[in-house]
Amino acid sequence: MKLKEYRIPMPLSLDEYHLGQQWTEIELLKETLQTCATHVTMFENITEQERMKIINDKVPLPLRDKISFLTPMTHRQYQIKDQKSKFFNFVFFKPKTDLVLDEYSWDSWPYTLTIVENLENSIRIIVQSYCQTNSPLAINQNCQVYFPLNTDQMRISKDYEIINVSERLDEKRDYRIDEDPTRNISLKKPNLLPLELNSKWYENQSSICVYKIVELMMLNDSNEEKSFLSKATNKIIWSSIVKTQRMLYHRFHQKMLCDIDQWIDKTMGNVREEERLLRKFLLQHQQTLFEHSNK
Repeated sequence: MKLKEYRIPMPLSLDEYHLGQQWTEIELLKETLQTCATHVTMFENITEQERMKIINDKVPLPLRDKISFLTPMTHRQYQIKDQKSKFFNFVFFKPKTDLVLDEYSWDSWPYTLTIVENLENSIRIIVQSYCQTNSPLAINQNCQVYFPLNTDQMRISKDYEIINVSERLDEKRDYRIDEDPTRNISLKKPNLLPLELNSKWYENQSSICVYKIVELMMLNDSNEEKSFLSKATNKIIWSSIVKTQRMLYHRFHQKMLCDIDQWIDKTMGNVREEERLLRKFLLQHQQTLFEHSNK
């Protein structure tokens, strides 16, 4: 079992965070669509029967109490061209092809569940999130309050990592000055930004905290003794996932803060309309690609 917990303090209210989260997801999806390397498919009109099958096939039994077929759900598929990591080519001895990721998400706010899988390589990543208003000291409390964890998971999750948005990304190529909360201001929330660089600002003020549990499942695992190559492969995959998730969460939350003047006056209705227009664009794009492929 591979499991990692992240805790992300944010100087926002729960309602502000929910709005900013939804808006930022849409903006980053738009950014993804601008690259020629990624094709995104959004699946529409998922039936009740299909929802139940997805839940039964993909959601671990202890998590099914958190969601139902009535919980708002999205299914997106990302086809990433020429982006397969070298260790996939080395370990699985397969020709280089597009990397296909299926993402299933359920929004039972303040709890959310996301499952990302690549069936070609039998990998499934399960991400549980919970947002909670915290006092400065509550960030260190046991996450068992928010997630259904067994004894082994509780033991592993004690080694959590705080993602501090006042710190800069380790990778210089990922750094963007317009997404650095220590170098930007807000006209609409002037007391919010800038944050002091590398400060533990969350120890001196109330905030919300986003708790995230990331778990890796290898779908071809068995109870038989694993080979050295299998163990080494799992270790490499997990190391890559942890590094990627940390970078994604760091950048996502920094962007959300720095772009606050663009979304703070919006409503959830505004965000849903943006999402509808984006979905319409994607469907038209998918239809265009389908027509060209049949010519």
